[in-house]
Amino acid sequence: MLSVTNLTLSYGGRVLLQNVSFDLEPGCIMGLVAPNGYGKTTLLKAMANIKAARVTGAIAVDDLPANQVARRRARVFYAPGEGTLLYPGMTVGDHLAMTRKLWRSQRSIDDVARACKVDDFLSKRVRACSQGMRQQLTLAIAYMTGARYLLLDEPMNALDPTNVQLNSAIMRSMAKQGTGIIMSSHILDNVDQLSDKILFVKDKGLVLFDPSAPTVRVSSASETPSSLAAPSAHAAPSASMALSATPRVGAHFASGPPRASRAIDIYNELYP
Repeated sequence: MLSVTNLTLSYGGRVLLQNVSFDLEPGCIMGLVAPNGYGKTTLLKAMANIKAARVTGAIAVDDLPANQVARRRARVFYAPGEGTLLYPGMTVGDHLAMTRKLWRSQRSIDDVARACKVDDFLSKRVRACSQGMRQQLTLAIAYMTGARYLLLDEPMNALDPTNVQLNSAIMRSMAKQGTGIIMSSHILDNVDQLSDKILFVKDKGLVLFDPSAPTVRVSSASETPSSLAAPSAHAAPSASMALSATPRVGAHFASGPPRASRAIDIYNELYP
């Protein structure tokens, strides 16, 4: 489990998050939602032990001791958005080969490339790739690492609908195999379809929506708005509703009945 306990993040003299706590469990996909400038990227970097802000509190990785830095880093991978992870002069294939070597991954380059639909441009240099291709490669690198926890910063940006559905299916498959994923996103319908839980950043705290829980929970010093004290009735579908035996690509594949969209509802209440 990747556990955040009593975490406070400050950047440039401004407190972004104050005394927040939550857990990312293996096999869980968690959405991270807020308007720009609320500290989503800073939080993901802090979870990956990338120094981007002043940090107090504790971040635990599978109960590994804090002094086992190499083992902790090997279990957590942060993938930034907009292709900033990539080297313009290297090819797509070079990136996957380097990742496999550095992370000592047992995954096949060919298998990952085919699954992510980058196999047709493995020899292309990044500088010649479109923005969408770069994002496909960034996600392929994340999958190649084999890290237990993936921290993905706006992973669906720049992807066309086909690749959004493709990567949603890949993430769900990886979650079923025990990978924990937290992804920031502004694409709220995809967050609803894919996420098992959703974190919203609000008033330097976190609001957690978990469809398996009866209420929306808050990790912050501020009070919960009364309208969010409990999800509305449509957030708890009837137990008689069942998932299709063959879920469509991009659907929410978690066990249990499908749920109605809530991300947009909660977003509009939190950020009027």
